Amino acid sequence: MTDLQWATNYDTIVFEGCDGAGKTTLAQAVAQQLNATLIHAVLAPPGTDLLTTYSRQLDRDGRLVFDRCFLSELVYGPIYRGTSRLTYQHVAALVRRVVDRNGIFVHVTAPPAEIRRRLAARGEEDPPDVNEIALICERYEQLFRAVTTIATVMPCSTVHPDEAA
Repeated sequence: MTDLQWATNYDTIVFEGCDGAGKTTLAQAVAQQLNATLIHAVLAPPGTDLLTTYSRQLDRDGRLVFDRCFLSELVYGPIYRGTSRLTYQHVAALVRRVVDRNGIFVHVTAPPAEIRRRLAARGEEDPPDVNEIALICERYEQLFRAVTTIATVMPCSTVHPDEAA
């Protein structure tokens, strides 16, 4: 991850992927390199108008780097709450907003077993099992296939060659 020069071509960069895939590490490095505003999305309380929340974030001036954003709602919402608080139409509109801001989506990936190891190493008491992580990763794959029809998506594996062995 030494060459982040590609990031200078964009004003908005959205890092998305499974918890533990490496989004935060990448987002922090890119935000620092670009002197950009880093926005870390956290789980919003029930009743939050997510469309308005994310729209306001995308209205901010200057370069923006998102450490997770609205796409995660379409992945985690159905898995953990049975529904998403954003519709596909909302997400499509937000994706277009990123594109209009000269933006790119970075799909951060790692093998499910590696993600589980990382989650456990950072102290999560009960990390999801490998099958659950694989489901989350597959949902992101499906979602990014749709996103590529309207936006640029750059895949990014965070597995170090030594970890792949």
